[in-house]
Amino acid sequence: MQKRFLAIAAALCVATPASAQFYRGKTLTVVVNYGVGGNIDTEARVISRHLHKHLEGSPNVVIQNVPGAGGFHAMNMVGLNVNSKPDGMTAGFFTIGAIGPLIQDPALKVKIYDDFIPLAGVSGWTVSYVRKDIIPEGMSKPEDIIGAKRIFIGGYSRASSHDTRMRLALEIMGLEYGVVTGFPGAGDINKAFLQNEINMTSSSMPAYQTQVVPNIIQPGIGMPLWHYPVYGKDGRPAGDPTLTKAGIPSFTDVYRAAHGKEPSGPKFDAFMLMNDIGTKLLRGFFLPKGAPQQAANELSAAFLALRNDREFLEEYEKITKETPEMIDPDGLRPVFDKMKAVKPEVRKILQDSVGG
Repeated sequence: MQKRFLAIAAALCVATPASAQFYRGKTLTVVVNYGVGGNIDTEARVISRHLHKHLEGSPNVVIQNVPGAGGFHAMNMVGLNVNSKPDGMTAGFFTIGAIGPLIQDPALKVKIYDDFIPLAGVSGWTVSYVRKDIIPEGMSKPEDIIGAKRIFIGGYSRASSHDTRMRLALEIMGLEYGVVTGFPGAGDINKAFLQNEINMTSSSMPAYQTQVVPNIIQPGIGMPLWHYPVYGKDGRPAGDPTLTKAGIPSFTDVYRAAHGKEPSGPKFDAFMLMNDIGTKLLRGFFLPKGAPQQAANELSAAFLALRNDREFLEEYEKITKETPEMIDPDGLRPVFDKMKAVKPEVRKILQDSVGG
């Protein structure tokens, strides 16, 4: 793995336009692991409209949505080269569900850190939100959730990180809940939320800003509950100061306000590991193992070049209301190391959550 990271990094330093010709006159298919209109689909389509500018020969870039199995179906398809070859013409842009690698889920037939060539990543925060009528008197502040008796969370699959983090969060808070899962995308979940079929769910920030805020928060139907914290430089749970200032506290802030103490224990440790991985690597851009190294070098360089593409940044921020935080291949290594080094007791908690 380390040699692969170093090979990509070294090639990025020496690549020249004259040598970067792999995609000239070709079509690159980017497989997205959730449905049309969701968080990652929105981001992928903005990226696809600008990625070609940074590939020599300006090839066609098309998006293929392959939802299913909490994002695993597309990851399996690309990693196992189903209906494709490892020829550099099919890449994956995936929401990285930490739960699959952490529990060694048999539904995930590939290992994200072994069966793909990592090209780049995107980090990002995730927010949970609830209907205000989740308690009879109406929610006025996040810690009011402690009085909720009928919580129904909406999700993608029991084995998805999206569902698992919400389940663990509510169990740590000491709350009972039901689950309505199997939704193909964020748009479907939010429709169910508006119809009061569910009253709690989560979203990464682009869809939260563009779908949830105008349709749920501003009309007063729902309110933000918390954002998921990560491990800070001191090893303690840390949230995003910008979100906190905007009125979206971290989970630990809400727990402290509701219970008068800090959350702790093995289940909280498992929850934090999922948050740390899922936030620091929200999306990943990959080629399947065995793809040509030249293709990997050019795609990685093109993706990272978007960080300085003013047209891309303007469109991305206009549509998602967020600034993309992109990670180079070397920056992905610590996240993959955490996936591989999970403690047995933490894995057991996560396996029990998914299997329960």
